[in-house]
Amino acid sequence: MVTRLSERLPGSRREPDSDGRSLVIAVARDGHGRPLATTALTGPDPYEMTGALLTWGAVHAAAPDAVLKPGVHGPVAAFGLYTLRLGAAEAGVREVDEASGRRR
Repeated sequence: MVTRLSERLPGSRREPDSDGRSLVIAVARDGHGRPLATTALTGPDPYEMTGALLTWGAVHAAAPDAVLKPGVHGPVAAFGLYTLRLGAAEAGVREVDEASGRRR
């Protein structure tokens, strides 16, 4: 039943597009909703990017020298910001240069 319903959703038959790109814009806000920082990232097709990031995380979490505490963790808590940035770069995610709109 769920499979039949999901096949009717828009984009259910979509496949990765080698020419596709992702654009991620994030805004950190304070407790009053005022923006503190903004960043924009670009990367490959959303499906390709998601798969690459999940694969990278799984490989690093399963490494013999991985030091992960039991339980659920977000990516920064699990790997640390520096390591996560390296993993994102491996997955093709790059920061957009705000002035030029180009990838760094």
